[in-house]
Amino acid sequence: MAEEKRHEEQEFSFVKEKIKKQPFYQNKNLRRAGIRLLFSVLCGLAACLAFVLARPWMEQTFGKREMTEITIPAEEEEQQETEEESETAEEEEEESAPQDPVVITQPQELQAEDYATLFAKLKEVAAAADQSLAAVTVSSSDTDWFNETYENRRQVSGLLVGNNGVEILILVPYSQVAGADRLQASLADGSSLEAVLKNYDRITDLAILSVNLADVDEETLGSIRIAELGSSKSLKAGDPVIAVGSPAGLTGSVKYGNLVAAGYQMGVMDGAYSLLITDMERAEEGSGVLLNLSGQVIGLIEDAYLHSANETALTAYAISDMKDVIEHLSNSQDLVYMGIHGTDVTEETAKLQDIPAGVYVASVEPDSPAMDSGIQAGDIITEINGREIVSQSEIQEMLLKFSRDQAIRVIFMRQGREGYKEIECSVTVDVMQ
Repeated sequence: MAEEKRHEEQEFSFVKEKIKKQPFYQNKNLRRAGIRLLFSVLCGLAACLAFVLARPWMEQTFGKREMTEITIPAEEEEQQETEEESETAEEEEEESAPQDPVVITQPQELQAEDYATLFAKLKEVAAAADQSLAAVTVSSSDTDWFNETYENRRQVSGLLVGNNGVEILILVPYSQVAGADRLQASLADGSSLEAVLKNYDRITDLAILSVNLADVDEETLGSIRIAELGSSKSLKAGDPVIAVGSPAGLTGSVKYGNLVAAGYQMGVMDGAYSLLITDMERAEEGSGVLLNLSGQVIGLIEDAYLHSANETALTAYAISDMKDVIEHLSNSQDLVYMGIHGTDVTEETAKLQDIPAGVYVASVEPDSPAMDSGIQAGDIITEINGREIVSQSEIQEMLLKFSRDQAIRVIFMRQGREGYKEIECSVTVDVMQ
């Protein structure tokens, strides 16, 4: 019996053996993970080394692009440069002029060929402007009577107003691109590029589209030109103008005509803009710009503020009034509003009617910052943030300095039983959506 028990113990003695754990460095899964980690580190080091070595070549080849701010020279600077150039040209003409003046005693009769030559010169000016224009295709989805979805396409003319080193900036009417699903900009050489809405202003109905500069090849970049913005301050009725873009509602259309009125003041929300009225007929959804005979842009064709006596006339914003707006939009800056419609009360009018001088509030936009602050129709605004206000253009100028949600101090006069009383309020300006 004892032998059998001893035999069983020997037979199953292996059960009592102590199992020794395998060392962690011999674990297959752990070893695989370590190899992968080491491989990843080596690949990362190789990539860093390759980047460091290739960086000088890449910067030299592709260039280092940094966004620069768009600045439009002030009218005074442009006028001074023009006067200096004019004086230099006059001096050169005086030096090169013959001592004995030539007097033409016989009148020269113009021939048909002369008219053709003159017209050819005008066509050259219009053709040169094509480098600064873009045909923007606006695509949007819509549904028909049977609830079937279809794509709606239309074209609008845009103006190249800037290159900030990262984007090409295109100025277009906002109402014609609002709500678009896709925007395609066709440039001077026919290349079509994706564009996106960068910024807009509901009051002037202007918007800036941007095209990624990385998508523009060297050949296309050489075929385009940023538009030269001229001055509209010295324009007079009767001056010849050229309308390019799509003034007839068709892309690439051109019109020739004259100004009927230059600098007609049109009151808008929180300000006033000068309009150029021409003897050319306006087209529905027409767009583009007005040029002078030097090819400079002097007006932006608009369709929002038509004079009742000239509803069929092609009108344009005077470019001198729009430069600050274009600059703000191009740099993605806020264009804020208060929401008043008013008229100027000059010192002369104030004395005649025995009312304070300033800006008379004719009406206030519903749900606007002005209405929320308590400004009412009949009030006369006299001061904003410590600056005396005597015209709508000064309110317009002041608002360009403010940003969304910024509170400004407005002082106005309100008529009561005992005459006008000064009231101060805080207006939190906003961007009109």
